[in-house]
Amino acid sequence: MGSRNTSVLFFAAITLFLFQHFPSQTEATIPTELVSKVCPQSEIRSYENCVKSLMANPKSLMVTSAKAVAENALDMARRETPATSCFFAALLKRKDINPASKAALESCSSLFKQSVTFISLDRLSGGTASLDLHSALDKATECKSELSAAHVSIKSVTDKLEEWGNFYSIASAAVYAVENPEH
Repeated sequence: MGSRNTSVLFFAAITLFLFQHFPSQTEATIPTELVSKVCPQSEIRSYENCVKSLMANPKSLMVTSAKAVAENALDMARRETPATSCFFAALLKRKDINPASKAALESCSSLFKQSVTFISLDRLSGGTASLDLHSALDKATECKSELSAAHVSIKSVTDKLEEWGNFYSIASAAVYAVENPEH
């Protein structure tokens, strides 16, 4: 019985030690100087929402340079873009979607699929990341125009496009900070 109690106490001591020496996600933050280069340049309405979006990826807690923030933001935009395309594809399968909206939704799904190719290019190495992001934004803008022309008004679509726009905006601001360090 004594060795079992010793094992439990040892495990409890190690666990407490780890909890005290490793910050939780709510305590951990991205270095302020890096966030201050990105969030004010993004088009997200609030600084807090920008930080919250950056913190959504656990890799953000380990960044130590503006380039690492940009790489992380690009990764998040890369993941969100195919998810947005799939979102539109899933909407098309729903029975309650107005048939008049289907062409615009199909177009949006296709446009976001095309955007994946732009955002999935060679990270920051080619020096064209901002151009690649703007090409993806052009596709998103085209999607919004088609939805507007077709009078599609679906709250979940608006929310999804805003969510994608937030990831795009953070990635764009982060890439800008790396490509234009003098600003």
